[in-house]
Amino acid sequence: MNKSSTLPRKTRVLIIIGVIVGVIGIVIGALCINVAVFRKNYFTQLPDKVDALNPTGNQPLRAVGRGIYDKNGNRVALNGIGFGNWFLQEQYFSPVGIGAELKKDGSFAKVNYQGVVEGYLETFQDEVVELMLKNPNLTEQQVKDLWEMYYDNFIQEEDFANVKSFGLNTIRLPVYFRNFMEGPDDEHLVMRSDAFVRLDWFLEMCKKYGLYAIIDMHGVVGGQNGYEHSGTRDIDFWKNEIYQQEMCTLWKEIALHYKNDRPDLYETIAAYDLVNEPVDRNTPATTRKQIAVMDKMYQAIREVDKDHIISIEFCWFFNVFPNPERYGWENVLYQIHLYNWTHEFISNDFFYWVQDLCHSVSAYDVPCLIGEFTFFDDVDAWTTWLNNYDERGWNWCTWTYKAISPSWWDNSWGLYVRKLHLQDKEIKYKLDLSIATYDQIYAEWQLLGTSAGDYRADGILARVLNARMQQGK
Repeated sequence: MNKSSTLPRKTRVLIIIGVIVGVIGIVIGALCINVAVFRKNYFTQLPDKVDALNPTGNQPLRAVGRGIYDKNGNRVALNGIGFGNWFLQEQYFSPVGIGAELKKDGSFAKVNYQGVVEGYLETFQDEVVELMLKNPNLTEQQVKDLWEMYYDNFIQEEDFANVKSFGLNTIRLPVYFRNFMEGPDDEHLVMRSDAFVRLDWFLEMCKKYGLYAIIDMHGVVGGQNGYEHSGTRDIDFWKNEIYQQEMCTLWKEIALHYKNDRPDLYETIAAYDLVNEPVDRNTPATTRKQIAVMDKMYQAIREVDKDHIISIEFCWFFNVFPNPERYGWENVLYQIHLYNWTHEFISNDFFYWVQDLCHSVSAYDVPCLIGEFTFFDDVDAWTTWLNNYDERGWNWCTWTYKAISPSWWDNSWGLYVRKLHLQDKEIKYKLDLSIATYDQIYAEWQLLGTSAGDYRADGILARVLNARMQQGK
């Protein structure tokens, strides 16, 4: 009788493990080859010159292939910064607050060794205004006057000169629908009588200092993502057709204003940025639902403006980019925000390798804008990846121009930073606007100006940008 031979159990297990490891190795190798080939074929040098479009007319920038070009056909690389916390607040590094986080005994929850309060309650724009109106120390007119003071002081002419002095050529301006419209959300919103006063001034300053502007709709009616910087906790925009129509109306009004009423500012606008970070905070990425609504806004602008680039954002990986031909989109700029929140554990090299792998399946002949990003306190990463952005032909705008640092650290989030622990100010915490008096808020908001508030450009971001200028970039 023949007795079949069998391998020992341990040997069989090792063989199975070896096969699995081998398969994984083959897959990883294939993916690495795919990314390498993608980088070689896709990230090629963009032409510096294309055919002129309308050198004598009033013609804004346009997208040609993966590049952006002016009316004379010269390539323009948009390198800029966001003006966060001016028209829309984000508590993390904003001077606006509605109270610190407290322990059960009423003491501050987070205080550093210098006695500076570091933890604050989440702050949404609508809630801040509502709490100020309920503040017994303030009248409705005082609340209005204080916010006018805030807008007047936070960004001034010096700030445009500052942006230019760091070798940047673009400002991405986050705006809120309530900067332009008034009335209840669920009823018919109407344009404010002063809807364009501040935006006109902003564009006039950009033009004066030779800067392009990206108008970024950072907060929409009903809320688009539920993040603090969207202005509201709600995420109703994507399912409410009334809200969607109101935003289509607003975008059409903005486009018409700069086409008909202020054509002198027409060329200063580099792009209309439809909606910031279009993603439900409870879902992992932009979906077809958001894309369909953004298409409505795209079409609304195109009814009145065929010329301006329209920036369309997607979250959080390149593979969600759709084929623009599917929607008939033309002269568009695809935008993504890249934050490696796991940078302490996952290297930027690996993070961008994954992004390149995603990009390889959704790489279209469309310019790309990295509309927000940071490399935190890693100076080498800042230098390396800004160079990589340039070499890839990516346009970029870092986040953000001005920041409050309620701590000791060298804040890479802001080009200009005001640190609350400065000994000459002895400011250890931000005002609680829900209980502060008019005089307290007035005195604090007098210090909102970059010079008046002792904001300093001596941190990581400032040093990185200065080094780029010295290298001729």
